Parts: sequence; structure tokens; C-alpha cells
Amino acid sequence: MGPEGVHVSLVIIDGVIDIPRTREMMPDRADDFFLKPDDIAQSVFSITQQPRSAWTFELDVRPFGEKW
Repeated sequence: MGPEGVHVSLVIIDGVIDIPRTREMMPDRADDFFLKPDDIAQSVFSITQQPRSAWTFELDVRPFGEKW
């Protein structure tokens, strides 16, 4: 779709999203273990604002506190 000017991206959300249900399931986890929904949304939104000369085609979103 790129030749038609359509920016297509794959977003991989590799972590636990911070919602009430996951907090209930993992009450002992620190805040930085979870991905915040608003922060995920901001990351995805930033892709939509990119200039054509520097498009992101794949974005991995992971929490800061992840142990590698």
C-alpha cells in the first residue's frame, strides 16, 4: 500500500496491559511491569504522524520494567 501513500504498520504489544482485570490477576507486580493503555495509544498515534521519508513498519511496545 506504500506506493499509494498508505502507511501500513504492525504494532506488537509484548506485555501485560494495565487494566483492572490484569491488576486483579497480578496484584504483586510493580507498576513498571504493566503497559499503560494511554501510553500504547500515544505510541500508535505517533506512527500516524510520521513523515513519509521515515515511516515505521513494525513497532514493538514493551514495558520499561521487563527483564530481558
